[in-house]
Amino acid sequence: MQVNSVNKRTLLGLTAVVALLAAATLALSLTHGTRSWFAGPGKTAPQSVMPVFEEQGIKQTASVKDGHLEVYNGTDWTPQFWTGVNLGATTPGHAPGELSPTKEDYLRWFGQIKEMHADVIRVYTILPPHFYEALAEFNGGRKDPLYVLHGIWAPEDQLTGSGGEGRDAYQEDTIAVFKKEIQDAVHAVHGNFNRKATPGHASGKYDADISPYVLGWVVGTEWDPYTVKATNDAHPGLKPFQGTYFQANPEANPFESWLTQMLDTVAQEEMKYGWQHPVSFTNWVTTDPLTHPNEPAENEDMVSVDPMHISPRETWKAGYFASYHIYPYYPDLLSYEDKYQTYKDSTGEINPYAGYLHDLREYHKGIPLIVAEYGVPSSRGLAHYGPLNRNQGLHTEQEQGEIDAALYKSIYNENYDGAVLFSWQDEWFKITWNTLELDTPIARRPYWRNMLTNEEHFGVLAVEPGKSPEDTIVLDGKTEDWDRRKPVETKQYPGYNLSVSHDEAYLYLMLKNTQGDWKLGDNTLFLGFDTLTGGSTTADQAPGVGFSSGQEFVMKLQGAKNSTLYVGSAYDYHTWLYGSQKKLMPWQESWAHAENGIFLPWKLPVNKGFVLPQTKETIPFEDVEIGQLHQGTTDPASPDFNNLADWFVSGSVIEVRVPWMMLGFTDPSQHKAWKYPYEAGALKFDEVKSVRVEPHWVHGAEGKEKQEPLAYKWNNWDKVDYHERLKKSYSILQSLFAEQGKQPPKDMTPPSPAASAN
Repeated sequence: MQVNSVNKRTLLGLTAVVALLAAATLALSLTHGTRSWFAGPGKTAPQSVMPVFEEQGIKQTASVKDGHLEVYNGTDWTPQFWTGVNLGATTPGHAPGELSPTKEDYLRWFGQIKEMHADVIRVYTILPPHFYEALAEFNGGRKDPLYVLHGIWAPEDQLTGSGGEGRDAYQEDTIAVFKKEIQDAVHAVHGNFNRKATPGHASGKYDADISPYVLGWVVGTEWDPYTVKATNDAHPGLKPFQGTYFQANPEANPFESWLTQMLDTVAQEEMKYGWQHPVSFTNWVTTDPLTHPNEPAENEDMVSVDPMHISPRETWKAGYFASYHIYPYYPDLLSYEDKYQTYKDSTGEINPYAGYLHDLREYHKGIPLIVAEYGVPSSRGLAHYGPLNRNQGLHTEQEQGEIDAALYKSIYNENYDGAVLFSWQDEWFKITWNTLELDTPIARRPYWRNMLTNEEHFGVLAVEPGKSPEDTIVLDGKTEDWDRRKPVETKQYPGYNLSVSHDEAYLYLMLKNTQGDWKLGDNTLFLGFDTLTGGSTTADQAPGVGFSSGQEFVMKLQGAKNSTLYVGSAYDYHTWLYGSQKKLMPWQESWAHAENGIFLPWKLPVNKGFVLPQTKETIPFEDVEIGQLHQGTTDPASPDFNNLADWFVSGSVIEVRVPWMMLGFTDPSQHKAWKYPYEAGALKFDEVKSVRVEPHWVHGAEGKEKQEPLAYKWNNWDKVDYHERLKKSYSILQSLFAEQGKQPPKDMTPPSPAASAN
């Protein structure tokens, strides 16, 4: 996908797993030289029959016709703009290779996806047999089936190499592994496969034939540019591959020729069943065939993998299409390529994303083109700025839906054949570049929800801690959820009491005033957080307050616009790494000494700085202040719901939630936090015995003296509780997709009378 190789749709070593169960069919003769899909031996016929076009012994339900992806309706071929969503492979508490969703999960998700008016799901790899069983069962009896774009996972580790240097794709072991994965995927889809259990792969008996519901194949992953270059450099002058069903054109480079061989393998395996489906391969902006002279990163415009250098032969009736992952904020060319900054879309608005889409569509003339990934996350963290505030994170769910809707409209209006949203559900295991070093160990990632890792929050289905909504603390000023909560620690202070609890995403605080309502503004509530030995008993951001022990973090709650979490300068990993060590930002020696009592804004990097090659403009290092606290309610039923909210005040109650990483935790499930970096000299970790929370309500001359902190302790955990919630973005997209319906691609849509008159 995006921002550097770590983010390549971070399926992290996710390798195949495979398909299941049977739904087969009644025999029914249709006109125009066709017949229905017949159930194989021993298979159970579903309640309805998908019409299948058959000619010269080849069966098809989807095909490329006149440059578009079309499906057979029993009489003729019908074009459609394909509205879809990408489906992740795991649930909280599980690594992606464990492929943990159950059949019940899939059936529930399929229903919600269809209710969103999407018609296709995209999966990345072979899933367990019950996925295929669920899809066959869900589609049985439906006149409007849920189609699937089925991915085939490439052997990324073998292609990129242990150090990310890129390996020649023609290595025998790489070809053998990839071809075997392709063969397994085809057998799984056709319900004719038994796969032995292998770690990281799906296994079992696959006997559900879902071939009528396959819209197409999407082969491989986002191609690493160093792998493409290594392959091309190793085989200069290689004769283009000529297969039975696919051929590399004379201008194809060696990597494209290798890829043609993989597509031909898909076709050969499909023909063993007498079936053909449209075929594609995964691509992204990094390896697109366009030239981007103002792209600052060399690897982002270093090599091309060109879909137009590959062609299906006459023997492949189902055709061939192109599919790309295209996000609005990455690579940087979308922000700095001049022609995109002035491009006006069909509505007359400046739209850099549409400008790129336009150029890509112009290049791929004559073949269907879909955006197989697009979207923005509703995360508390942010990793990259994009034009028009279409950033990689720090969006409310409302903003996420509005931006995703705008991207979808741009894709349609630029004459694409489909748009597949990333993604259906949030996934806790994901990583991203600006939290990766602190997100350690990676093996523990699925056990807690990092609100700062944007990659975890692309879904329109929120996956949240707690067995149910009733098992969740809601920032709403009410205390019933606290009354039900275990564990909770409570301590009395003059005029108020403090309660603390936690879940897999947050540390929660409730402060209840026993003398009336809270009156913040002129008065300020300071909260110190002591996690490790060290720190300062004074803080420049809390003038006059004396803490009982050294603090790593200090929070100021005062008003909606001026409440902030600060980090002790000597504990601040951000300024240590990017200032003291890498010299990318201003830094001063006084920050290295905790006793100075300097507390800094809590920040994340969003750009390490670069020089634009065309204009020679220097773009400096850039970061974003994550510690600015958002006031609001997290009650999804409230019209004022804000998923980014950090605190809420109502009458005598203040509620606060702090993401674990914002308190220095690298793995709260095992009590691990980063050490003081100036003392450790590197990123190292220490065990936190408790979080000591020390409140100071400063009103007039009171509240500045030392307080006995509440020491909050919790048990390590290896099991997580979670529940699902449809985000606000879901309903926004549901309305748009319903309106868009099953319209054909825009270039096949007749202009409105008003447009014709103009």
